[in-house]
Amino acid sequence: MSGDANADYLSDGITESLIASLTHVPELKVKSRNSVFRYKGKDVDVQKAGNELGVSALVSGRMVPRGDSIEVSAELTDVRDNTEIWGQHYSGRSTEIISLQQQIAGDIAEKLRSKLSTSEKQQVAKQGTRNPEAYELYLKGRYYWNKRTPSDLATAISYFNQAIARDPGYALAYSGLADAYSVLPDFGASPSKNYPKSNAAARKALELDATLARPHAVLGVNESGYDWDFAGGEAEFKKAFELDPNDATDHQWYAEGIGMIGGREQEALAEANRAHQLDPLSPIISEVVGLIHTTARQYDDAIVVCTNVTKENPIFADAHRCLALAYWGKSMYPKVIEEFSAYGQLSGDRNESEFASAMEKGFRLAGWKGALTKGIEIRQAQRKMGYSSPYQIATLYADLGDKDQAVKWLNTAYDERDGRLVGLKTDFRLNRLHSDPRFAELVRKVGLPQ
Repeated sequence: MSGDANADYLSDGITESLIASLTHVPELKVKSRNSVFRYKGKDVDVQKAGNELGVSALVSGRMVPRGDSIEVSAELTDVRDNTEIWGQHYSGRSTEIISLQQQIAGDIAEKLRSKLSTSEKQQVAKQGTRNPEAYELYLKGRYYWNKRTPSDLATAISYFNQAIARDPGYALAYSGLADAYSVLPDFGASPSKNYPKSNAAARKALELDATLARPHAVLGVNESGYDWDFAGGEAEFKKAFELDPNDATDHQWYAEGIGMIGGREQEALAEANRAHQLDPLSPIISEVVGLIHTTARQYDDAIVVCTNVTKENPIFADAHRCLALAYWGKSMYPKVIEEFSAYGQLSGDRNESEFASAMEKGFRLAGWKGALTKGIEIRQAQRKMGYSSPYQIATLYADLGDKDQAVKWLNTAYDERDGRLVGLKTDFRLNRLHSDPRFAELVRKVGLPQ
């Protein structure tokens, strides 16, 4: 990288495009963005990085923008003996970025597999658009999508829409929209407003390019978590795996889903471990392993996994949420509050920071019941300012022992299509409700597998 923050999206985008292109090379497994981006901008020992990633060859490169031009240098190194297999310098105008990226991908693929068929070469070189403006807008969208904050996701959606305006046939831009709308509810946005938009974008992407795997995985998440069509969601995931069996994120999402539903814990762990094998350095995949242990009531295992994630990735917020839940399962309440505080601080989410602060204040005043009461107050106040999950409020009331209010808020969650209802049977915070016939009726209405 040149060190120019304004060009970050370009270098990140070229890297991601190369990863996507090289996955089409037969018999080649390519590590994902989550694993390789930890080395971005660092003076890397190629052999050490390759061994950490578990690969036999490593592509490294540098991009320098110069006015209207771009210069890229790329090297392919054999990790086993640290010898350079190939190296090349490329330059071109910024309007030629698509052909530049196609050339780099083609050259690397040729060095890795010298006898590619014509169709395989076409797949490697495929970029989805011939419009350089649309491509650059798409790269900006992906850059902000990867930051995963509410404001950055909104920016990503804007860029994806601009890319589509430049090229209405750009399937990858629709796929980006589907991704962004699908995760927004995890960051406090309304499920009923965003999941239908995600579904529409995913189906449009597949209409334009039926070879894309990711939109099927997005539909798998949405159909299970929003439509509660569990058979339909599973079928979409199977299609995604057929099209691209090596997409770690698809396996991660599938593992998370079946882990929350319950009854298939070993299968969920196997899928999560498959994702981990494909992407061994991804913190979010490791965190999902911890969450699956939590839904299976294996709290100590979850704590071991997610503590390791925090050690290896000190600024990764979600691992602290995983720890908070695991400690909650063990009734270690001071640790719960400590981890929620860390999650709020690292995530930069004001709502989560306010929630952790309220819980801490309540705990000091009146123990765990005080913490739950203050947590309920702040979550309800947040609903007056915007969307806040009714399911989360229900779990607080349930742990407090107020069954009537817990059921009331769970029914609100049902009316609002809160995706967290998929975890009704595995969420330990709802244990006190299991004998209540109103709870059984809600499980029946959601259609959770028996």
